[in-house]
Amino acid sequence: MHLNDCVDLDQKSLHGIWTRPQWKRELTDPKRICLGIIELETKKLLGLCSAWLVIDELQITFVAVHPLHQRKGLGTFLLSDLIKRSESLQTNQMHLEVKENNEAAKAFYKAMGFKTVSNRPNFYKDGSDALVLNKETNNKS
Repeated sequence: MHLNDCVDLDQKSLHGIWTRPQWKRELTDPKRICLGIIELETKKLLGLCSAWLVIDELQITFVAVHPLHQRKGLGTFLLSDLIKRSESLQTNQMHLEVKENNEAAKAFYKAMGFKTVSNRPNFYKDGSDALVLNKETNNKS
């Protein structure tokens, strides 16, 4: 388990949105998916994507790439892998929240096929609103 690495990446990339106990649960709960990219030479966690499987939907809970390794395609690789895995899980949709003022993240998710479906006022610790994004996974029978 890479608990310390996840907490560290969370701090460096998103200013610590989760606590250590939350990360421990994320990494050990069988209904959750955590995908990471680890640099071979340094053994450092460069990027992470996690999601919760809820019946036939994936709720994406965390997507982050270490600030020194952003804009290198790592986020695209992680989210693409999660989308591929959703096919074998037979999910119908994927959901996530993103800060309304995070233009880079919004552009990234739009490029990955997500669409804004609603918003959540005062969702984040700092009082920022969240946009709720959705992606149909086309696995409906």
